[in-house]
Amino acid sequence: MTTNAKTPHILILGSGVLGGDVLDFLVQSGRDYSLTVGTRSPETAMLRVNLARYTAMNLGKVPRIDVVPIDLMNVEQTAERLGKIKPDIIFNAATLHSWWVITKLPVEAYRRLDMARGGVWTPMHQVLVRRLMKAVRLANCAAVVVNAAYPDVVNASLAAEGLAPAVGIGNIANAVPGIRLAAAYMLKCDPARVDVRLFAQHYISYRMPSTGETDGAPYHLTILVDGARLDANDIDHTALFSHVAGRFRRVKGLAGQSVTASSATAMLHAVAARGGQVVHGPGPLGLVGGYPIRVSPTGFLVDLPEGLTLDQAIDINRRCQRYDGIESVDDDGTVRTTDASAEIMRDVLGYDCRPYRPDECDERADELAARFADFARRSGAGAVSVA
Repeated sequence: MTTNAKTPHILILGSGVLGGDVLDFLVQSGRDYSLTVGTRSPETAMLRVNLARYTAMNLGKVPRIDVVPIDLMNVEQTAERLGKIKPDIIFNAATLHSWWVITKLPVEAYRRLDMARGGVWTPMHQVLVRRLMKAVRLANCAAVVVNAAYPDVVNASLAAEGLAPAVGIGNIANAVPGIRLAAAYMLKCDPARVDVRLFAQHYISYRMPSTGETDGAPYHLTILVDGARLDANDIDHTALFSHVAGRFRRVKGLAGQSVTASSATAMLHAVAARGGQVVHGPGPLGLVGGYPIRVSPTGFLVDLPEGLTLDQAIDINRRCQRYDGIESVDDDGTVRTTDASAEIMRDVLGYDCRPYRPDECDERADELAARFADFARRSGAGAVSVA
């Protein structure tokens, strides 16, 4: 497979909801990319790829898309494929437990399980991207890896093994458009004039746009108009967040997945261009939580506003992640669940959220998947796919 050296080559791993939506955005963007989709089921993936081709051609674009078989569970095979494909950027959209799976449970079962928060599923998000990063190292692949599988925590845990992806997508980035719209409304100006720098873990992006509240979870928000920073008292955050969840409330769930896909696309554009653009994303440089990131020709930089240090930004995210069920990510990569979330998982699934090291994620994911499948059956949901 040959690729023009001037054309960024993006490998998308996974052709499910998120991977398919990102593929659509990329081929419709009009940018010159060479695209490859890697999947365990090339025949099924080709149907989704052809859908992307049809829609792009209706819009006057003729994209270049290849499909190759890749099973991320097989590290050696994946490394061999990477050596042949030679991607510049790898976008991992694969996980053993998509975020929307528990929403398919009966309402009361979903409510009980959702109270444990998103962090309890970390092992199932970690397995495939950990194997991918092992394959990247084995192949001596220089691609920039962009991870969609709970990067707020997974990237930080993998950093202890030297396996951290470069950056994540979604989560904190998904809250930014609503904040910009609400701020512009309150300031009576064009949203194009408003920019923000938001520091917070996944929980804020999950909770605030739905309720207008943060429940006390820490965050740091700087609002800029025409590049000039507003004073802290210029906008009341309580009113701002109420507008995000009110006047600018959006469709949520799978129907709203395009917000995550568009944030992923913005990150991929920035990584491909390396032009100094600031985009929001989780897990940069193996850090916990979410940050504004400047993607420069030399790499990734956390874009800190005046008065906020990197240590302070990291501390905000460490404290914020407890609201998402994560007590800590230790220096050796051990992931610790909060007592409150662990108790819910014991009561609901009979699953013990004991601390685990990165090299134990496969074992923990297998047990968690089995416990969840049993709970889904007992709840009357039948067989609920975990992928």
